[in-house]
Amino acid sequence: MAMHETSIPTSLNAMRAAEIWLHEKSTDSPSIRELANYLGYSEAQIRRNFNRFFGISPGRYRDSLRLERAALLLCRTPMQVLDVAISCGYRSHAIFTRAFHGYFGASPSEYRRRFHDRLYEGVTQRRPPDALALDIQPETRCFLTRHYGDVDWKEQPRLWRRYAQPWQRRLKGGKSTPVWLYHDDPNITPAGRVRIDFGFMIDRDCMTPPSMGFRQVRLPPRRQVRMRVYGQDNVIGAIAYLLYDWMPTHNECISGEPVTVAWREETASHGHVQCFELGVPLLTLH
Repeated sequence: MAMHETSIPTSLNAMRAAEIWLHEKSTDSPSIRELANYLGYSEAQIRRNFNRFFGISPGRYRDSLRLERAALLLCRTPMQVLDVAISCGYRSHAIFTRAFHGYFGASPSEYRRRFHDRLYEGVTQRRPPDALALDIQPETRCFLTRHYGDVDWKEQPRLWRRYAQPWQRRLKGGKSTPVWLYHDDPNITPAGRVRIDFGFMIDRDCMTPPSMGFRQVRLPPRRQVRMRVYGQDNVIGAIAYLLYDWMPTHNECISGEPVTVAWREETASHGHVQCFELGVPLLTLH
């Protein structure tokens, strides 16, 4: 990235907006012309700047989003290959299989088998969460800014402080809770492109985003499993317990929608303790 150009911050914000737009529209296979019209750029500017910041063309990035979501559904749910293809915007089994093999170097069925063989070899030690419940999450309003790149769990609170804490004092008129959202499975998406949104969960409509770097997101109501975990060191074990113990025995699967993490400090008899509340959306199988 050529940091001597004064337009870099503006261009970076525009390309981040382009990436988020492609992400939100990925199952509709949007054209680059539609993206250019949305941002008010020419197609040539979009292609040049997007490749400059993300190292991939916007068209290839759009296709990778669909295929990585397909891989997640293949590997984390019992959905049939054709159902996965249709849910990710592909018109036929043959078109999907050809695109999938071209991206991952294996057919959908073979990729699913390899994923399971590899994953279960190194499963983290499970630890039940402190609380677990099935519920319907009501519509939730957030202000979020996006980070690119996989990050060790223990570093994520530090990243929240870097991205969001300086802006917290600008939020007025309601209660805000530190939150981050996971969009990708790091076992599938390349580490450099894993997307994590950091920001605030807001309880009122009167508030406005604290800066131009934040966008307003409304998470629709969704069926989820909600876990409460005390202590940062216990989160990974709780996630492993959910995926490999609880879900198989309760006939549940993740949906692939963003996982939310609300972060609070609570007072205990021995002092303050960190509380992490994870909301994991569940798939409805018909």
